[in-house]
Amino acid sequence: MLKRKEFLAAVAAVTTLGLRTALADPADPSAPAGGTPQPQLPGQTFMPALPSAPFPHASRAAGHNYKEERFDAATSYSDSTVGIYVPSHFRPGAATDLIVHFHGWSNHVEGVLRRYELREQLEASGLNAVLVVPQGPKDAKDSGDGKLELDDGGFKRFVQDVGTFLQARKLTSTSAVGRVVLTLHSGGYGGVGGVLTRGGMNEAITDVILFDAAYAYFSAFADWAKGSPERHLLSLFTDDTALGNANLMALLQGARPYEVVDAASMTLAGLRKRHPTFVLTNRVAHDQLLQQERWFELFLRTTALAQA
Repeated sequence: MLKRKEFLAAVAAVTTLGLRTALADPADPSAPAGGTPQPQLPGQTFMPALPSAPFPHASRAAGHNYKEERFDAATSYSDSTVGIYVPSHFRPGAATDLIVHFHGWSNHVEGVLRRYELREQLEASGLNAVLVVPQGPKDAKDSGDGKLELDDGGFKRFVQDVGTFLQARKLTSTSAVGRVVLTLHSGGYGGVGGVLTRGGMNEAITDVILFDAAYAYFSAFADWAKGSPERHLLSLFTDDTALGNANLMALLQGARPYEVVDAASMTLAGLRKRHPTFVLTNRVAHDQLLQQERWFELFLRTTALAQA
């Protein structure tokens, strides 16, 4: 187990310099794997276009430039697809719990579901919740997330649309949404940072799980975590986001006790404690964090969501 003192130097340096509002752009993950036959899944996958999806949005009406690369609006910012997976064990109730995942750079919904095995891991977790993956910047190096990042109440409208879709397909008897878990990988910090800042659903959000995604919006993550002792902030990180996680620790210092552990020594029981938890790994690559060790499934099991 790592001790907090191992991070004090980094935290002190960050505090001395002033907490940064942004870090360098995240490393570009490998392109999603394609063309590989996938096993038949027992649940149901839907790919609707929802009006409340991140794009299109005025913030990217003229496209976006990253260094020497150009991402035009028609290609990268016009797709309103939302991936929805209802696991085979799902049982509808008075409200539907959601796991909303925000993907990183150079990705699209189908590739995210396939490459990171999110559906398979939800099935294995046994949680009675529906997985939702909104299309962010499509195959672009960009962390902007349109309506979900920038529009007041944008996330509230989004989950309402998801609930309405599930009811219309007779998968649920109500459009009501219950508990919400947010998961994010790499550049997905833009969407989640905006959701926690102005999305209008913070009281329903029980858990926020970062997969090497502490690049910016530090105050948004910390303020949400400080809002209630029942809120669970769990951040898995590599050297890519070590400084960003030091920022988060500095913001939580004195407000909420937190724990720092090594991935090699983490346990399900330890991760289920509701205090903020930071998990360091140096043996799994940035783009393999969700699927290589099935940590997406493991971390889902730490949330406030119920088993089916």
